[in-house]
Amino acid sequence: MWLTSSDFLIKIFLMKKILYFYSTHKKNCYLAAGLVLSCLFMIPYFLLGGGSIVTYHDQLDGELFSYLLTAKYLFTDIRVYPEIMNGLPAAGAVPPAPLFVLLYAAFKPFTAFMISQWIIYLTAFLGMYLLLMRLTGREFISFSIAVIFMLMPFYPVYGLCIPGQPLLFFAVLALFDKERRSAVSSSFPRKAGYYFSADSIFYYLIIFFYGISSSLVLAGFACLLLLGGSALIHTITALRLKKRGSLSLWFSLIVLLTSYISVNSGLIRQVLFPGNTYISHKTEMMLSPQNFSDYFKEAFTTGISYAQSFHRVLFILMLFCLLLFFMNAVVKKESLFSGSDKLPLLKALRVLLFIFLICLFYAFYHGHFITEIRNISGGILKTFNLDRVCWLLPTAWCILAGYLLSFIAGLREHKTAARSCSLCLKYGIISATLGIWGITVLLHSPLRPNLSKLLKGGDYYALDWNRFFAEDIFSQIDSAIGKPKDSYHVISIGIYPAAAAYNGFYCLDGYSNNYPLEYKHTFRRIMEDELEKSDYIRDFFDNWGNRCYITTAEQANYYTFEKKWNSVIYDLDLNTDVLKELDCRYVFSAAYLMNAEEKGLTLLREAPFETEGSWYHIYVYAVD
Repeated sequence: MWLTSSDFLIKIFLMKKILYFYSTHKKNCYLAAGLVLSCLFMIPYFLLGGGSIVTYHDQLDGELFSYLLTAKYLFTDIRVYPEIMNGLPAAGAVPPAPLFVLLYAAFKPFTAFMISQWIIYLTAFLGMYLLLMRLTGREFISFSIAVIFMLMPFYPVYGLCIPGQPLLFFAVLALFDKERRSAVSSSFPRKAGYYFSADSIFYYLIIFFYGISSSLVLAGFACLLLLGGSALIHTITALRLKKRGSLSLWFSLIVLLTSYISVNSGLIRQVLFPGNTYISHKTEMMLSPQNFSDYFKEAFTTGISYAQSFHRVLFILMLFCLLLFFMNAVVKKESLFSGSDKLPLLKALRVLLFIFLICLFYAFYHGHFITEIRNISGGILKTFNLDRVCWLLPTAWCILAGYLLSFIAGLREHKTAARSCSLCLKYGIISATLGIWGITVLLHSPLRPNLSKLLKGGDYYALDWNRFFAEDIFSQIDSAIGKPKDSYHVISIGIYPAAAAYNGFYCLDGYSNNYPLEYKHTFRRIMEDELEKSDYIRDFFDNWGNRCYITTAEQANYYTFEKKWNSVIYDLDLNTDVLKELDCRYVFSAAYLMNAEEKGLTLLREAPFETEGSWYHIYVYAVD
């Protein structure tokens, strides 16, 4: 149907209104769009429910239980959790994001996990957008990089360790800029109340929020070092120039440190006063040196585990920016380091130097020299991983990208016939960089497999939340055993112990990065004959040992046997006498044990417990 002239004029008028609103409220429009996207990215999880695909490594198999156990015993005086590892001290199950414990206390585990995921999306976008707007003032560039940052494969169990960093740095910069502007506009000394005005308190609350939503040992110490170093350098510089130093940086450091102390008192006591607590199994770890060039390449090109940003396209962008920079200097015969249009590039070079030094430290830290020192020193020098300063890198790469793209966007076009061509080239480079980087991150994000599952339905084969915990199978097992779960213990073979623990069984096995060394030795007795069969599994348990699992020479490093494999373990050497000492009455195995009777194990029933859509089937053996 043809439009009348009046309809056409109305549409033109509305379009002008929309464009005018956008041009006058551009920053808020991008902000609102990002908030909407954070909700849209949760739709696949909402539609799939328990069928959502979640990275189970270091999440469902371990860290999730630090939240579940802490939430279960919240506001009680219990200091040992009986559900896993025959009683795990609370210091061995410290949640990486203490504030998120409240979610697990208020909601079911899956719901709490999904809310955590949404909070991460929301905080990652909001923080990065606000930070880049303050640093560059470029709305579209800030918005696009914030969306990319939001999609990076962050683990919800680690809270805001990485995704909350931009919001933390934004708050610190806002306080610093406010103080600096005040110093320029007024000559009289500032009173103490100035630093604690209403808007300043809001920024301090953001800093405190980050502290109680992140881990001191994973990322917090790096933020404290960065903030403390910045405050110290600024103070020394101010003293040399006989100017007033910045107190806001020191106040920010104090607030962040206070937040970590308030939620990590138990862990801090264990480090400062080890004689009053248990000896951690980490004291027995033996670290292995790594190849310097390989580790540097990993950190610099893609990022280390848990802190990957897939930023290789930025290297091309950096080379292009440098080429334009020198070409411009040669053609115009200008100084290489003058002009406001070059400022973003100079700032980008500083960020790149920061990244380079961190990657250099990471590679050197894992080299032969430092590794040998750590192995012979013991104590906190050995057990504390300083290499997690690399968790600052995703934020740093995004800031670098913001500066580089701002440099491109700020290039002046010549007033010639080639101006339109110059504009197309400039914005083409910006769009191509953001597009390639965004697609690369999306392909590695946790959102991608869930989108694929929605599109492919039952044809998409992957281990999801429901299949991992297999509540339907463990419900059958509980009915078949017919005893209170707290009256006996179990161990698992070919299944993550987390599945049994999630379903209420009391487990001898489990995953913890800080449990008593004495228990490690006790648990080792269960499978010491099995460990002697393989140097690999023996070294893995003896020299690391975070996974206190039943590991066999035939099983190697596989912890989940799919039922379609029909797995069989032919020669299992378990010390059933030790199992009886530890009150273990049942063995849950995803593999059929050929020599079970020889070892004093009796099948509860011949057929394994399973359902039609289950990921694994489980044979239940009674310990005679």
